[in-house]
Amino acid sequence: MKNGRINPAILVIIAACLLYAVYNSVSILALGLFGETAVGTLTSYSTRIDDSRAPSNESRTVTKGYRFSVDGIEYKGHSTYKSDEAWPNLKEGERRIELISYLPFFPRVNKPSHIVDLGELGVAGVFHYVVTILGSVGLFWVLKRENRRK
Repeated sequence: MKNGRINPAILVIIAACLLYAVYNSVSILALGLFGETAVGTLTSYSTRIDDSRAPSNESRTVTKGYRFSVDGIEYKGHSTYKSDEAWPNLKEGERRIELISYLPFFPRVNKPSHIVDLGELGVAGVFHYVVTILGSVGLFWVLKRENRRK
């Protein structure tokens, strides 16, 4: 840190992380409020045990790849989240369906429906995403202000 300024590469990495946090939180809330649902097909599925003694919905990391169609156009997506879900991995040629939420005006923003269901998220989940948005924007603003001041 020469002259008290933050290295530009570090500044870009921090800004990218904060912007990703805002994008992810806004997309989950937008999908929960305005999303429509389509039936999708899983293209990949894997689950990994992280901690067998972890609290509910935190013992495994689940990764899903999927595809779905809207107005005859096929879209692909993937999602990684914490859960206790423990299906066996997909076998060659096996098909599983998954409900996918997407934004009708921009279907490239999509996630499995159970992740964005506001009823499942509850008040604490919605509060978490709102605080993440506000906190990330606030941190970005502080970072920008501090970098200009020095």
